Amino acid sequence: MLYPPLNQLTDKITSKYLVATTAAKRARELEDHEDTELLERYRSKKAVGRALEEIAGGKVYPDKVEK
Repeated sequence: MLYPPLNQLTDKITSKYLVATTAAKRARELEDHEDTELLERYRSKKAVGRALEEIAGGKVYPDKVEK
């Protein structure tokens, strides 16, 4: 079972593509710098799961691209 559920993630970021790319980027940051954790407790032990939890918690958003 996926945690957090996809509907929680798409409430914060409407595009599944943006969810995936944002989570991947944040997971790399978490692996490189463990001291940058934004939540007190995580259910997941892996960086990607932690990144998804931060997105669902409203702590991480995709970068804005200027045109």
